[in-house]
Amino acid sequence: MSIFVIALVVWLVLVFLSVTEGIERGWLDKLTSLNAPLRINPTKAYFNSYYYQIDSISWTSNYQEKSIGEKLVALETNPYQPSSDMEIPYNWPQPEKKDLVKEVFAILSKNGDLTCQDYELSGAMMRLQIVKDNTASYLTQASYLASYTENNPYFNGLILPPSIKDINHLFNLASQKISGSCLDEPPSTSLHENYHDRLHTLLSHMTITGLKPTYSHWRIPPELIEDNSSFKADHNQTHILVHDHGTGILKKQKGKLYFQNAETSAPVLLQDPITFKAKLKPAKDLRFLVEAKVQNKLLKGELPFKGLEIASAKIEKPLIFNQEDTGVMLAKSFQDAGVKMGDVGYLAYSAATASSVQEQRVPIYVKGFYDPGIMSVGNKCILVPHEITRTINQSSNSFNFDPTMANGIMVWFKDLKSADKVKADLIKSFEEAGIDKYWKVTTYKEYDFAKDLLQQFQSDKYLFTIVGIIILIVACSNIISLLIIMVNDKKKEIGILQAMGTTKKSIAFIFSSCGLVMGVLGSIIGIIAALLTLHNLDSLVHLLSFIEGHEAFNAAFWGESLPNMLSNHALLFILITTPLISVLAALVPAIKACRINTSSILRSE
Repeated sequence: MSIFVIALVVWLVLVFLSVTEGIERGWLDKLTSLNAPLRINPTKAYFNSYYYQIDSISWTSNYQEKSIGEKLVALETNPYQPSSDMEIPYNWPQPEKKDLVKEVFAILSKNGDLTCQDYELSGAMMRLQIVKDNTASYLTQASYLASYTENNPYFNGLILPPSIKDINHLFNLASQKISGSCLDEPPSTSLHENYHDRLHTLLSHMTITGLKPTYSHWRIPPELIEDNSSFKADHNQTHILVHDHGTGILKKQKGKLYFQNAETSAPVLLQDPITFKAKLKPAKDLRFLVEAKVQNKLLKGELPFKGLEIASAKIEKPLIFNQEDTGVMLAKSFQDAGVKMGDVGYLAYSAATASSVQEQRVPIYVKGFYDPGIMSVGNKCILVPHEITRTINQSSNSFNFDPTMANGIMVWFKDLKSADKVKADLIKSFEEAGIDKYWKVTTYKEYDFAKDLLQQFQSDKYLFTIVGIIILIVACSNIISLLIIMVNDKKKEIGILQAMGTTKKSIAFIFSSCGLVMGVLGSIIGIIAALLTLHNLDSLVHLLSFIEGHEAFNAAFWGESLPNMLSNHALLFILITTPLISVLAALVPAIKACRINTSSILRSE
């Protein structure tokens, strides 16, 4: 019984700690994949420096301060031209001796394990057109804008594969050859003229395997019906309906259709739903080679993508997007609102013109969705090309960001545990280069939007560990009762052993070993049960969801599936804690056995 109780507790603790640690690891992976495990941000000293301010009075810089990305590709560290630019204010600091941005990237490039990318944050009002059932509706939302980080080695892992609905939507847009929009102001024609190119880029990452009609009573093109084929059908006033219980016979002979041996030109409709095996032809007119069986007769031929929709497809790898267009990436929560790939709209922001502050619009289209994790701000963050954030930051008065946070450098590396060491090394390198006062280095543990969550993770980990120890102590307490009963039953044998010269330490060792063996056996059985449970965790979750009548675990919080890998930390915790507590529990009856009076026991027997 003691071994069974210990095994049950070990199973419970292992499964619980493995799942919670896997969820935490998944959250951290998404957080650091999108936001990087380390960031380098400019300080107030950077914005007050001559290096940053000189662009505002320089004709070659268009009298505008440059972002970090622009500074990185600038040909001159000091763009000031005394002959054409205004005089430098007397209260400005002296020019820096180094290029502050290029020096940072030079330090980062020395470490081959680091990947870096500048980023910009901005804000705008997004307005998207959503077309459903030939009816246009609009989605309007104030959103944060973050520039693409194409150097991010983990970005593809955040991109969601296109859904069947998205693919059908793009096919419909391409097949209809959209030439306009019902937005308040028609977007740029370039948003529509390249639908075929975008669609074929998408098709290079997927294989379409099945098509089905978009409506019931689909009309069968005569060219799909092979000669000498016959089908059960009924002839109505306007059409011929093919179905399994038809009372007449539809035949095709020498390219002509006959119903009950009479030639007919009536349209042939199919009553039952059908799914074609399909293969896209290598052409730009969206035509498919299809085949399917109806009443055990083969329908085979070529069809255009009209009145059809994709039923199945194989997504071979994440979609790689061209960074030079105006396509944006939305959080996956927008899919629930009906947004699909290919939907068009614009980003609105206010900018000062010669006469007044007016609304400006940047046309955009949705080219994909990404998983932002559980951060609340993630669902309002749109990933956009660098040009959009730079344009809005230079002219917009709608959103005010802390300049020290709106622009910076993201740094990625493989081992998250080394974040503090990487930070210390970079700070040391900045101090040696004399640029440390211009830059602030922060790890993911210090991000304002994630700090509280990570602290809660750590607190929960300590709490779960304490709870696990308490449960194991309660389970191993059964050993005390069992061994005390054993001591009482074996008093005679203990007395004989003592009379034969056995030491008290040896007797204590015997009962302690019993506790250790029970702890080890219970741990082994519990570990095996935990492995089996984690291996079939998805089935158990589906069963629980079926019993409850809804999803047992919210995918937005827990992920699409619960982690099912055994945690090494939890396993080590069990392998150390359970035998140790079992031995400590066995010491109580062992001490009792050592204190037995040999002479009194033998006289009584």
